[in-house]
Amino acid sequence: MIKTRNVSKELHKNYLNKAEEYHKAMDEEYGKGHYNSSALCAIHCCISAADALTVFFKGVRHAGDKHEDAVQLLETLELDREIIKQKVRQFLSVLDNKNSVEYEERLTSDSGAAMMIKQAERFLDWAKSVLPKN
Repeated sequence: MIKTRNVSKELHKNYLNKAEEYHKAMDEEYGKGHYNSSALCAIHCCISAADALTVFFKGVRHAGDKHEDAVQLLETLELDREIIKQKVRQFLSVLDNKNSVEYEERLTSDSGAAMMIKQAERFLDWAKSVLPKN
């Protein structure tokens, strides 16, 4: 069972704002050659964008320890199934790097960070396209 927390629908804006702040920091850090922090910002950009979506459409956000559960929650949105599948793949391609970026001794490469940035930008752009414009 996915652990969630109820959140008032209008607060989706706060999660979207966080996602956009992470996006800006992601780009700035990448521009400085700080690939680890850039990758971490890409991860949190996606997580916050996913929270914005589930809060707006379902009134809940993921509240568990496993971020993969956030993916399952995202899959329950009543949006175009093919697009959801594609966006879930983008989200997972970024999320799959969370453990190595945060906890392992390996450093994130330029190309690794660039890939995560590209996927995070696509995911955030999609989230903004399906959420209200206010």
